[in-house]
Amino acid sequence: MKGPCVLAWLLSSLGLCRLAHPETQGATQCQRAEHPVISYKEIGPWLREFRAKNAILRFVTKDAVEWECDEATKKACYSKGKSKEECQNYIRVLLVGGDRLFTCGTNAFTPVCTNRSLSNLTEIHDQISGMARCPYSPQHNSTALLTAGGELYAATAMDFPGRDPAIYRSLGILPPLRTAQYNSKWLNEPNFVSSYDIGNFTYFFFRENAVEHDCGKTVFSRAARVCKNDIGGRFLLEDTWTTFMKARLNCSRPGEVPFYYNELQSTFFLPELDLIYGIFTTNVNSIAASAVCVFNLSAISQAFTGPFKYQENSRSAWLPYPNPNPNFQCGTVDQGVYVNLTERNLQDAQKFILMHEVVQPVTTVPSFMEDNSRFSHVAVDVVQGRDALVHIIYLATGRSSALLWGVVYHLLTLCFKF
Repeated sequence: MKGPCVLAWLLSSLGLCRLAHPETQGATQCQRAEHPVISYKEIGPWLREFRAKNAILRFVTKDAVEWECDEATKKACYSKGKSKEECQNYIRVLLVGGDRLFTCGTNAFTPVCTNRSLSNLTEIHDQISGMARCPYSPQHNSTALLTAGGELYAATAMDFPGRDPAIYRSLGILPPLRTAQYNSKWLNEPNFVSSYDIGNFTYFFFRENAVEHDCGKTVFSRAARVCKNDIGGRFLLEDTWTTFMKARLNCSRPGEVPFYYNELQSTFFLPELDLIYGIFTTNVNSIAASAVCVFNLSAISQAFTGPFKYQENSRSAWLPYPNPNPNFQCGTVDQGVYVNLTERNLQDAQKFILMHEVVQPVTTVPSFMEDNSRFSHVAVDVVQGRDALVHIIYLATGRSSALLWGVVYHLLTLCFKF
């Protein structure tokens, strides 16, 4: 398992919250030009390295439940040209729903999911296919969440070679839906980062190859959303989202020629403040640089009410197109489940996906920038200072490969006031 969970464990184990607490270090700590940095060697004695494969780990009680692939599944994996390291069961989904733990593993490129008792992880209530819920390959990025209604939203590769990425809903009482298949204007080789259940919508954050960029191949970061009560189309967009929209996230260093951090790596949501923190980096083939940008949820919502960016055909320019439904809201049962499913609505939903407006962060300059570093994970804590709330950001660099989670090479803390 990756992301904030790894950081939370590290921080609680090391007591690092005390390092940047304004009450213990004074209000001037937030104005420091240099912020505390803890190297991997310094925290090494307190670190435990672990591999998130073939077992489910519970850190509170320090116990583990083995969950390995059977030999027949491994042999089938080898026969498809995969290595011994790849043909293991890497845990990629770990979600709590009530008194149950829903978890999925790659299972040697034959993904599988189980429902277990939260109090006794060896007690399996049911086992289902992990296809469209968990990636086949441990190298593929994915994200998933469970809603209060029991629906599972997963953004992952749907097939063995990883050529069919999708945002997919399953389980629960609502019909299964997905993004359009093999349509680069919906998703174009995405790397999924995170997902959140917020109000009437499910939000997804990812980076992908930008189809609207005409000057060579480049990656843009996106925020996308769907209505949770979307039921799909009739005849057109059947079994497909009718409410899927996406917008570009901008994180850049301003100037006469802005310097862009285009590739989103990690996010952290503060629901009490409607703020989303994101780590953005440069491309792996360019000079290493990282930045933290903060986005207000209202700015993201506003982008979804504006015009679309639309291309009539492959030879046409991308131009703004008025939003045919600028006051769009998720339909309600009282309005009728098919209120937005006229033929014109479905035609619009099929071709208008990308928003024209770019989502800007809350400050014109990134909240934090560092050259020669590639940050991979972020976690944020909000504490009450003497005269204001102080946001403490924990950043980590290290291996982001799915083959080894939990190794952190460098931990940095900083704080500032909004």
